[in-house]
Amino acid sequence: MGASGASTQLIFFVSAVIVASAVVAAAANSVYGITSGIDQKSDNIQKEMLTEISIINDPTNVPNDPVRIYVKNLGNTVLNQNYITVMLDGMVVTDYTLSLSGNTSSYWDPSSVILITIDQTLASGDHTVTVTTENGIMDRLSFRI
Repeated sequence: MGASGASTQLIFFVSAVIVASAVVAAAANSVYGITSGIDQKSDNIQKEMLTEISIINDPTNVPNDPVRIYVKNLGNTVLNQNYITVMLDGMVVTDYTLSLSGNTSSYWDPSSVILITIDQTLASGDHTVTVTTENGIMDRLSFRI
């Protein structure tokens, strides 16, 4: 009877250790997932805080036919020019060309200016152009033709 009771206790002990190990593994996986998410979010926030752009056109003299918009990277972050969004009068523009001053790569370095050429002729009146970077930082210019 003594050996039988000890065997039962041993089985319960081993089962408890296995269950506890499974719980610890699941908790560790959850903590790792949360930590990774926090790291990613903090990297995104840091990049947003270091990003600043400005449309540097003279709002009283925006070139028309085609429309030319000059945007300067004022931040400390290197941006990818292929991931900008351009909106003209509230509509997303998909047909535009980019030229980056002094650089032939697709990376938009701090202090450099990008020229966005939109092959459109705007009617007389008020217009708005918005440029948004890959991480959501934007600038808007209202102008009149």
